[in-house]
Amino acid sequence: MKKIFMATLVICLLIFGATVNAQQPNYNFMRVSDLGAQAFVDRMGYGNIYQNLKQNGTVVAFTAPARHEDLDDPQNFPGLSVYRSLFGIQGTHAPNGQLRFYVDPENCVYVVQIINEGDPQLSGMVLLMTMEALGLNDQEAAPLLQTQGAAAETYCANAGRKIIRLVTDQQGNNVMLFGATN
Repeated sequence: MKKIFMATLVICLLIFGATVNAQQPNYNFMRVSDLGAQAFVDRMGYGNIYQNLKQNGTVVAFTAPARHEDLDDPQNFPGLSVYRSLFGIQGTHAPNGQLRFYVDPENCVYVVQIINEGDPQLSGMVLLMTMEALGLNDQEAAPLLQTQGAAAETYCANAGRKIIRLVTDQQGNNVMLFGATN
């Protein structure tokens, strides 16, 4: 599984690099959030999307983000540590997917990865919760949701940075969110 993930990640980063270079060659990447992994998950739980789902009887449960050295990728993400949080409907046994947080040495989230492993509708809601936790409003999130293709971008005024979305598989089950200064 790790080899498949690593191969996929390398291919996606190469595709992303080509897409970035074709669209705008001078991205200055930065952390996507100034929060740590646990604070990020907490913010997702306090957001409007989570609360609306909860009021309608759907409670999304997240495990506490745990450090996973086996997921680190020093070649493509040097100096970043990976924390993983599983998510699913509260009370079910199997997780629906996972959030991976690539955390910088200051313990801030540099990249967020949302991986669907079950119901794409629930993972889509988690993606929306993630965008809300980043500080995106509906108008800012729209290009990330509506733009076809592997990469999309928008400026988040609340966070003061550009948010870049990269879909790394054909089915849309693996989405990564990056931050950039331009």
